[in-house]
Amino acid sequence: MRLTALTLILMTTGLAGCQNPIRDPIDSVVQVVTDPRKEIQKGQRQYPFALAQSGGDLAQFQVTTDYLNTLIQRLAVTANSPFPWEIRLVNDGSINAWALPGGKMGVNYGLINTVETEAELVSVLGHEMAHSLELHGTGRETFGALVGLAAKIIEIGIEEPAGQAGSNKLIDLGQNILMGQYSQSNELEADRVGVNLMVRAGFDPRGAIGMQQKLAKLSAGGNSVAQKLLGTHPISRERLNAIKLEVSKYPNKGQITSPEFEQVKNEIKTRETELKLVSEARGAGTDRNFSLALKLTKRALKNLPDEHSIWRLHAELLVASKQANKAIQSALKARSLNPTDPVSELLLSYCYSAAGDRIQAERAKKRARSLTLQLK
Repeated sequence: MRLTALTLILMTTGLAGCQNPIRDPIDSVVQVVTDPRKEIQKGQRQYPFALAQSGGDLAQFQVTTDYLNTLIQRLAVTANSPFPWEIRLVNDGSINAWALPGGKMGVNYGLINTVETEAELVSVLGHEMAHSLELHGTGRETFGALVGLAAKIIEIGIEEPAGQAGSNKLIDLGQNILMGQYSQSNELEADRVGVNLMVRAGFDPRGAIGMQQKLAKLSAGGNSVAQKLLGTHPISRERLNAIKLEVSKYPNKGQITSPEFEQVKNEIKTRETELKLVSEARGAGTDRNFSLALKLTKRALKNLPDEHSIWRLHAELLVASKQANKAIQSALKARSLNPTDPVSELLLSYCYSAAGDRIQAERAKKRARSLTLQLK
């Protein structure tokens, strides 16, 4: 049976349940899932697509990945949450973090570059954990703000609505995660719950104030690296005042930083050149300068040869520059590095289609569908 965009979107975004307890003109009519197993399944199925559209995860940054997961587990213990929490480091230099239903999260390396203390970082993780715990993501889906993180990848990889495969159009992996804006009541609740979580986990709550003030300053200055986070988590005077009030309820004590935090900052700094090359390659691709983009990507892969997200970008660029057969090889390399990821199969299907091999393209589509169905 032919796999359609609608099929996979529905496969990743099913809803059921009862009324959301948050009472504002929107959230008072939101349907939420109260069964943790359904939230977990939903998050697991969305996770590979969310990661791909955010920039892809960085698998070679093990120190940072382990550290982030240690922090989130420390927060999870205080939350008494039924979710299997997991964080992946995302290959994007902008300041952003996000949480899916059921405990799956992404943190951009740009956020870690920006925070000055561990407490600031934990304040963001606690805030995102609160969104997931309070089922805010489920509520946004009901209104179509988050209509399926896989949508754009699925539409192009399966149906190719933008034209023939192999056209000079990037399929935009890692360019535009489909996140809608949280409501003000969601943000205020996540701020309150997040501060409580970090205090109970032993962190200094003043980190939450410092982080919000930093974001407010970046927003006022029109800083582009902060726009992704500010687009989904708008800063307001009311929010900042509410955070200050919440923090004032707790003693000014707790962990501010740690040697592990400094090690993580250093791991990213040592790879800053390669990460910057990836960012520049994406920019060159957007400007349709595919020759330059491919050169930049090759330079990044020389020192980061096992990063599947960079191999995916390389395959995209090759298809866009009408080098479909070479693109297949890069897509196969990406798949070999992450064989259980359905997104790699979707990209491989696209590359085969661009090369005119419809049989292999269909086989890759079927494998993508099978892998997606296994995410439960």
